[in-house]
Amino acid sequence: MRKYSNNRSGRIADQIQKDVVNILRTKVKDPRVTWVTINDVEIDKENTTASIYWSVLDENKIVDVTRALESARGFIRSELSKGFKTYTIPQLKFIFDESLARGAKILSVINRVSKEFSVAEDTQIESENNSNGGDNDYGDNFKKN
Repeated sequence: MRKYSNNRSGRIADQIQKDVVNILRTKVKDPRVTWVTINDVEIDKENTTASIYWSVLDENKIVDVTRALESARGFIRSELSKGFKTYTIPQLKFIFDESLARGAKILSVINRVSKEFSVAEDTQIESENNSNGGDNDYGDNFKKN
């Protein structure tokens, strides 16, 4: 029975995500929500609150988009109720998803460290070649440039 309830919550969350995206694209007329991406929806155990994680490409618009989503929250919830057959519709809580920004920062750090490691490795190889008089273990046919 518990497995069914978890599966049901997952299905409700998936449906809320699809419906909220559709509502934002077709029914909410506020231009501030034009480029909002709904990344994930999580439902609490009692199915009373839906945490909707969103992001936007332009980080300068986060405050405006937050205000727009909060002002449209009641409208979105009422639109959700038209398509759901559940007894109650969860309260909506919009949360800015920082995972994309954190992921981009981590990727830039990895790229920077990778470049630094590559430069350090090239420097080490050059110093080893210079200390060996330029000779290598591969013979004359495979000399490094």
